[in-house]
Amino acid sequence: MKRKKISISILFITILPILTTAQTVNMDVFAPFVSRLKARAEKSKIILTWDDSKDVKGTNLIYRYREEITSDNIEKATLIASVPQGVETYTDTPPTTDKYFYAVLIKTLSGKLYKVLIPYRNKTLRGVAVKTLATEKQLATKITKIMAIPQKNSIKIQFASSKKGRDILLFRSTSPLKSLEDLLKASSPILIEGGKTQYTDYPIPGIKYYYAAVDAELFKIGSVKLVPGENTTKSYVMIPLKPENTGLPLKKYSRPSPLPYLLISRDIVTGKELVASSPFMLPKKRKLDSTTQKAVKNILAGIKLPKPVEMKVEILKEDRVKKTGREDYTLYKIVNDKLAKGKFKEAEKLLYDFLSTYHSKEIETRAHFYLAQSYYFQNKYKKAFIEFLMAQSNNYSMIERWLDACYKKLMKKETD
Repeated sequence: MKRKKISISILFITILPILTTAQTVNMDVFAPFVSRLKARAEKSKIILTWDDSKDVKGTNLIYRYREEITSDNIEKATLIASVPQGVETYTDTPPTTDKYFYAVLIKTLSGKLYKVLIPYRNKTLRGVAVKTLATEKQLATKITKIMAIPQKNSIKIQFASSKKGRDILLFRSTSPLKSLEDLLKASSPILIEGGKTQYTDYPIPGIKYYYAAVDAELFKIGSVKLVPGENTTKSYVMIPLKPENTGLPLKKYSRPSPLPYLLISRDIVTGKELVASSPFMLPKKRKLDSTTQKAVKNILAGIKLPKPVEMKVEILKEDRVKKTGREDYTLYKIVNDKLAKGKFKEAEKLLYDFLSTYHSKEIETRAHFYLAQSYYFQNKYKKAFIEFLMAQSNNYSMIERWLDACYKKLMKKETD
């Protein structure tokens, strides 16, 4: 009897911490979790390893926080990656040299997230810190095995990316892409979010195209190296030019259905071939007769246009204070050293060059706003009008006033 009592006591002491942990993390009746989570630092990165759960199928979500991760602060922790089952490792590059704690939660294929946290199983109890921070080149993903495959009406671009958390820029050009200068001359890049390794493009059929995929942040600092066959295509790819993708009819008909008349292509009297009409063909310019000219003048005389409001250079509050960031500082210098001082032609050139390279959407919109002003004060109202339209995406309240001012200037110019 004594031996039985001792065994029961030992068993109770053994399971007591597990019961306590289960109560702390509010476990469901069934709550799977990964096990044997470990974190070790190597120079500028932290390598995480674990054993997948065999109970459910899904994805492992990795969290990072400056304190031990618990059920109380899990919402404050940063979700740094989503790793499919079968990988069982992840390399993190933390933003500072501070100590960090990690946890791995399971999200099932149906979308259910198990927020169970168990020490020594799926969360770390000791903070881990790197000795040095990684450079942008070290953080950047390496693009390999790029391929451009023509489809019926599109081109499918696919590639391999060494780091799934990095955003990628995809460029398209009608000439080979071999250097950074070639990328600057290419069409505006498409941003592909981290984790995606393919994109479907819909270019114009019958034209030869080349593609290149590069790390987005690496491109910003101008440190991109293109390798044919790896991150840029060696040869061109083209969608075949066929009637179905040019808008032409697949078959020739003697009469357009359902209208009941013949399609006349030759002059009935002379037999000469008639020129096909075009919706884009404008009538020939001719001088109005004296009666019509008089009528037009009488109509215009009755139109009284309000005097255009005199506009002044406007600098957004974001660019009134000196910036430290690279692209922010460049825009700040152009706006305050050139545009604000009335050097509109110089501002136009610098802003045009600034917009020829990739920038964030917010900064690009601000640059369009300032380029529009440089056009406006040089009396280039049509160009200014277009640039102000491109600056509308940020819903600036003053854009409508500028558009109205351009319109009135253009109307006055037509009636003078």
